[in-house]
Order: sequence, then C-alpha cells, then structure tokens
Amino acid sequence: MIGHKGYVSACAGGFLDNQSSIVVVTGSTDKSIRVWNPHSGQMLLSSDGAHENTISALQWDDLIPDQFLSASWDHNAALWKLTQIEGATSMALVRRFCGHTGAVWTIVTMKDKPWVLTGSADLSIRMWDRYSGACLTTNAVHKGPVRGLVVLPRLYLASASNDGTMLISIINQESAQIQKVAEIRDVHLGHFIYTLSGKKEGNDYLMASGGEDRRLVLTRILNSGVDEFAQEILHPGTIWSVMYLPDGDIATACSDGTIRLFSTQRERLSSEQEKSEFESLASSQNISQDKVDVSKFENAAIALQEPGSKDGEQRVVRRGDSAEVHRWSASSSMWEKVGDVVGNPAMTPKGNVSYDWTFDVDAGNGREMKKLGYNRGEDPYIAAQRFIDENQLSPEFLDQISEFLIQQVGEHMPRALSSGDTLTGASRYVPRTTNIPANSSEVHGLGPAPIRDQNLPHVPWKGGFISFSHSDQSSRIMGKITQLNQDSPSLSEAELSDFEKKILPVLSQGQGQLSAHQHEILACLLFKPTQLSFPLIDIARLYVARQDGSCALLDYDNGVIIQRVIGEFKRSDASLATVILGLRFLCNLFVTPRAREAARK
Repeated sequence: MIGHKGYVSACAGGFLDNQSSIVVVTGSTDKSIRVWNPHSGQMLLSSDGAHENTISALQWDDLIPDQFLSASWDHNAALWKLTQIEGATSMALVRRFCGHTGAVWTIVTMKDKPWVLTGSADLSIRMWDRYSGACLTTNAVHKGPVRGLVVLPRLYLASASNDGTMLISIINQESAQIQKVAEIRDVHLGHFIYTLSGKKEGNDYLMASGGEDRRLVLTRILNSGVDEFAQEILHPGTIWSVMYLPDGDIATACSDGTIRLFSTQRERLSSEQEKSEFESLASSQNISQDKVDVSKFENAAIALQEPGSKDGEQRVVRRGDSAEVHRWSASSSMWEKVGDVVGNPAMTPKGNVSYDWTFDVDAGNGREMKKLGYNRGEDPYIAAQRFIDENQLSPEFLDQISEFLIQQVGEHMPRALSSGDTLTGASRYVPRTTNIPANSSEVHGLGPAPIRDQNLPHVPWKGGFISFSHSDQSSRIMGKITQLNQDSPSLSEAELSDFEKKILPVLSQGQGQLSAHQHEILACLLFKPTQLSFPLIDIARLYVARQDGSCALLDYDNGVIIQRVIGEFKRSDASLATVILGLRFLCNLFVTPRAREAARK
C-alpha cells in the first residue's frame, strides 16, 4: 500500500457494511488519512489535511461500526465515519475533540459508554462526550506525556507514560471522573514506556508494555490491585508498539524494522535455532558505557517530552549519571534510544576553530557534508548566519538552521532564548517559512551554492526576491493570540472564533478573501496593544504581503500600524528573533505595488 507523501505513523483496521468488508486506515506525517483495501492494496480514498500536523494515533470505534478516531500532534483528536455506496468509499468528519495543549499520543473508546479518552504530551488524560465533543474531565496524574491507554472491563483504565509508570484508574460512571487506584513503578526501570496493551485473564488483568529499554514486559494486575511481574523479553531495539491479538498472542513492532509474534501455544513456537538467533541479536545490541561529563546535557524527562520536528533528529540527554542519545523516528512518532554517549562531543574542531558542538550538514545535490559549529551560550541566529555566509547559502534557511540548533543544544542557549521570547513568555514558537526536511545529522535541501572565492565573507543573494508570505505555525499562533486576548481583551469570543476559523487560515496560506469586518478584526488586534508581541508581528508580516492587507494597513490611521511594527524591531531591547521577523515584514512590504511605492518614499 503505497501513496503517502510522508512516513506512515499510525495504522488501524476494521469492518464496513455489517462486517462484510474490511479496510485499513493509515495516518502519516503528511497530515493525511488514507483508506485501503488490504487484499488488493488499492487506495480507496485520501483525506489530505485531516489534521494540521502528523497523525499520531488511529483507533477503530468500539461503539459504532464504520467509524474510527484519529489523534494528532496538532493537539486535537477527531471522529470520522466511513461509508461505502456502490463500491465507492467516502469519509466524513463527525466531530473534533479540542482542548489539549500538547500532542495527542493515544486515543481509545469504550464499547458500552459514549466516551472517548485521549492521552497527551500535556501530561493529561481527558474524557470526552462523543456526541457533543465536550470535555467531561481532565486527569493529570502522570508526570510525563501519556503514551498508552487501555480500557479494561468494569470501567477500569490502564495508562502508561514517559514518566516510567503504569497507572490503573477507575471511571466513576455517574460523575465521569477518573480516579487512580494503583500505581506501578519501575516496570521499565525508569525508562520511557511507549506502548501498552492489555487483556482480562480470569479475575486478573495481564498488561503488555514496551519502551526505550528494549524490553517487552508482561505485568499481572491481580483483582486485589496488587501487581506481579510476569515475564520480560529483550528486543534488539526500542519497542514502539505492542498488541494483544484475539487468540492471546502478542505482536511487537521494533525499531529494527521487524514485527514479532509471541505465543504461549507450543505448536506455534519457533524453532530452537530461531529463538537462539533472536536472543543473540537482542543481547548483541548492549552498548558499553564510559564515563562522560553529563552535566552539560538536558534532563531526559524534560528534553524528550515534546515530539521531534524532523525525522532523524537526535538529542543527547542526561539520565542519572549517564548520557543517552535518542533519535526521533517520524515513522513511529516516537523517540528511539540509539545508545549511550561514549565520548565527549565538546570542543570539536572545525577547520582551525574549535566549537563546543559541531554538526554534519548535507547542503544537498550530492555536495560534501558541511560542518555547522556552535559554542555554548552563543545566539543560534548568529551561528546560523555564520554558517550561511561561510557556505554561500540562501538566507531563507536562517530559520531552519537556527531552529535546528535550538532543538539540539537546548539549555545551553542564551537564557533569553531558552526561556522563550521576551514579548510572549515561555511558550515560545519560531515562525518558519519553509518546509524543507532536516534532521540532526543532515539538513537536506539547502540548495546548491555557486562556486565563489571562499575568502569573501558575504556574497549578496542573487536568486531573486524572497517574500515571507506563508506560515505553518497556525495552531501555535492561535494559542498565543488566545492567551494575549485573555490578558488584554481586544476581541469578543465571536471575533476570536472568526479569526481562528477564517482569518488565520487565509493569512497562513496566502490565499482567499477577507471581508470588511474581518479587516476590522485585524486592525483591532494589531492596533490596541501598547506593545506589539511576537505573534502580532507575525500576523502583520502575513497581512502586509496581501494586496488588500497592505492597502488596509496603509489606510488605517495613516499607516500607524506599519510604523508600530517597524518601531518594535528597532527597539534597543528587541530580541534578535523580533528583529529578524521585523525585517521579514519589511521584505513583504515590497510585495505589492502600493506598499512598495510607500516604502520607497
């Protein structure tokens, strides 16, 4: 089944037409959901843009046939209905579940209750009314992102988290509240738990879990609430997914690209030679550890809470007295532990200069790898600009490279950067204008550079006029606008809803029309604050690149909003990111004829 434009990150299967037709549903990093005939491999339909970010989980509906649920990094979950009429398959959105403030990693339904449960990177479990979409309760008993949920009989719920714990909770049928009844620690010796599955066995529950420690762990939860260790099976790599099958077998999906089946039925067991080969392969992956200076690395519990932004992105983190390397797998939508650090990456030479960190960067088109150097405490934008100048690259990649550095060295950034934008607080987002794939060891697609005298410190960009008229950060912009409007109300609830559903999509995509009232909403949003914050400058940047937007900004009180934007990034205390965004605003001021003429004057 081939057709997605990105990694396949979620998969589910179910029946249509009263159990007569089976289909497979897949989700991807390309933000689409596709439906397939598993027998022929034919794609029955594609729903592009089903979510605004990677599809992280899919689950067939246990209550209503022909329906399935999806979860995404866009902080939302959704319920969909599939219909087959005369051989044609269609898919319709039934309802969205909005309210999480982090990526939604897992979603489940209940067979006899109208409830949907989700687990998120915001550390919470939420329960929703499937018919109204209302959030019934929010439960934050975990200390890390919630990665797995399993509905058990008698309204019991099992959950697993990056905090290394497994919880057993009970749902109060009348109040719809979730109450913890048992906590199981050290199932994976403090390592992240990525996946969870369970089944009832007599009066007990048998839970299967997998995680970054490469172990499949079976835990028996007794009817009394006491847990008993049952068995563990070491794998050659991180276990991304585990599932109990109807016949009692267990299937695991491992980072080595292999699906394995485990059974208690002797007639189904593999040969002694195959078992020996598997055990040998698993044990051979153990990595030796040497003493390293781990104080410079960020705590694993913090660094690995958020999803990676690029496939292959690597992070070195601190766990206890050791340092570990983790790699982001877009196909599995999880961090994979690569191994332990056995050497100190600091003070790595690049030419005749030593840097605290160096990264190999692929400049594209088969050219040799380039070294990106960075020193502790350095402004990432300055380091990125230095790399661009040294390698004669397009200035449009400044954001991509600086964001990459922010992801890699985190806490070693200057304090103002690591704690967030000075105008908007800790919930920092970096506006981006390109969708060029990159990872921690490679940054692809930086484009060819003309061969020039390498002694020149700077070569002006001659690839044509560059505008910055699009954004892929809609959800983050909206989150900050909502927060700003709560602190200093500029818009009514109706206007805020209109901005989210109609205005922001038009601005972000650079297409579509705005009504006169919507122009008034934008003017109110941009004019009222005493100081323009980071997301408002971003909105002004998108707005001025439009014909109607530039005219509106020029006509509104003799261009006062334009002057305010320019004034913000000219402030002596403006952050470098604000200055860069303001310069993009100036670039976009030259996009339309009238604004270009006004700028020249």
